[in-house]
Amino acid sequence: MNRPTPYPIHKLCPNELDAAFALIWTVFRQFVAPDYTQEGIDSFYQQFIVGQKFRQAFHTGSQTMYGSFDREKLVGVLSVSQNNHISCVFVDGSYHRKGIAASLFAKVIQDLKQRGAAKILLNASPFAVPFYHAIGFTTTGEESVYHGIRYTPMELLL
Repeated sequence: MNRPTPYPIHKLCPNELDAAFALIWTVFRQFVAPDYTQEGIDSFYQQFIVGQKFRQAFHTGSQTMYGSFDREKLVGVLSVSQNNHISCVFVDGSYHRKGIAASLFAKVIQDLKQRGAAKILLNASPFAVPFYHAIGFTTTGEESVYHGIRYTPMELLL
């Protein structure tokens, strides 16, 4: 997971969040939505793209979004809660398999270890499960569906 990437990473500022949500929605539609029902697509859109509760969490500090950049272009994002739960990991399709997601995780893991975290939790989409296994996550339960959103609970011990 420590594979170097030429794409710098930093915590996103409030003025960068709109670009992050646009990237999330674009990548979701391309790679995740095909495994979801229309209910799941609509639920994801309402909860993660236009939902004010989720967006507000970045302003209150209960969520932190990290971004990876190719010059000025945002090409990957990862958001994590105060409870060490990953809520979104999305990389522009033309940048897949370049180490961006792994580098985002490496940065988040470094930050979480500094604050004493013991593990990271996430709910993986069917598309992402193989990637998470490849970087060391283990499955902690069966695939479930909530409002059409398919996910497999996973964790990574730090």
